[in-house]
Amino acid sequence: MKEITAIERMPRLDPDGLMRLMSWVTVLSLLIILSLAGYGIHRVFTAHVIHNAEETAVRLSELLSSEGRLLLDKSGHLTLSASNRERLDHRLRTLSSPFDVVKIKIYDAKGKILYSTDPGIIGQIDDQNPRLDRALGGQPDSRLESRETVLDLADEQQFDVDVVETYVPILDDRQVAGCFELYMDVTRYREEIRRGVLAATGLLALILAGVFTAAFLVVRRGGLQLRLAQEHLTQLASIDPLTGAFNRGEILNRARKEASRLRRSMNQLPEQAIALVMVDIDRFKAINDRHGHLVGDTVLRQVVRRIKIELRDYDLFGRYGGEEFLAVLPGTDSPAALAVAERMRLAVGRTPFDVEGQNLPVTISLGVAVLSGEVLDLTGTLQRADEALSRAKSTGRDRVCCAESDHELEEAQP
Repeated sequence: MKEITAIERMPRLDPDGLMRLMSWVTVLSLLIILSLAGYGIHRVFTAHVIHNAEETAVRLSELLSSEGRLLLDKSGHLTLSASNRERLDHRLRTLSSPFDVVKIKIYDAKGKILYSTDPGIIGQIDDQNPRLDRALGGQPDSRLESRETVLDLADEQQFDVDVVETYVPILDDRQVAGCFELYMDVTRYREEIRRGVLAATGLLALILAGVFTAAFLVVRRGGLQLRLAQEHLTQLASIDPLTGAFNRGEILNRARKEASRLRRSMNQLPEQAIALVMVDIDRFKAINDRHGHLVGDTVLRQVVRRIKIELRDYDLFGRYGGEEFLAVLPGTDSPAALAVAERMRLAVGRTPFDVEGQNLPVTISLGVAVLSGEVLDLTGTLQRADEALSRAKSTGRDRVCCAESDHELEEAQP
């Protein structure tokens, strides 16, 4: 048993389906790219704001360090008495207010809060704070946070505030004696970041839209060419190149589909039938021998053209082999099929063919058989139509014979 490969298991897409799939992939790709780009740009802008705030906090801490050093005892530890806390509070608030600082804390080397603009937390020990531990190890640490409410240095409540919280170590002879914790208000940058992200992603969206549109147009053009190539290949596989009628394989395939459709509809429409009409050009070999094959080819094409005029849009007509043809007439019973076959015979034989400046009389013989609820054997019906055709040729040609009733329509006299 032949092994089915992964490629063979993949669904087959026509060019239109491929273009629809590419459209969805393009839209999804744009959304993913723009989302990731917007997130990345926001992170870049935010990191820039944090970096600037941290630099400002470090510079400010250098100013505040002069006050912090006043808290150092003889052993180099930070200490703060209640007597000078009020003076320190006033000095720190005065120095910090121009820098948008909304809160200040001072920690000793063990993480105890010696000073805060929020007096309620003075004396607490923050021993579960890795960022504080990092600062007490000698490295500044900053992070942007959004707070619902913040009490600023003027003791006024601020709502929906973005702050950069920075820990800056206090150094004494290269030893960390403690650290500052500064909250800097950066809310004013929120709208600038939003506009920057929108502008950057908007520009990126325009660039990507241009690139994807150009690529889409190229692929679309290729898809159209592929579809035309597929249609051409389909036509080559199903159409007789000389006459433009279906070839033998295609007409038989269409006939099988109509037979299957008839079987499925028998319960609802038991009276439905399909007529098969076998057509043969009388004495065609003599035409080839006498006038040459080019004339014979012209006769074949004109016979097909005249017969197709007598058929309905949904009737099927194909070259069965050589000068023999098959017409499949859906929804047609025996009397109607005989009438159609007679029109086909008259359409070909009534008017001579104009071939290379000469009038060439051509006739056809036809055999009719009907596929219906009583007989649903396509192969057997084709056989009976062929037998009816043989009887039409053996009884004088230029006539129609019906397999079901052996009914013959006499040929029309010119």
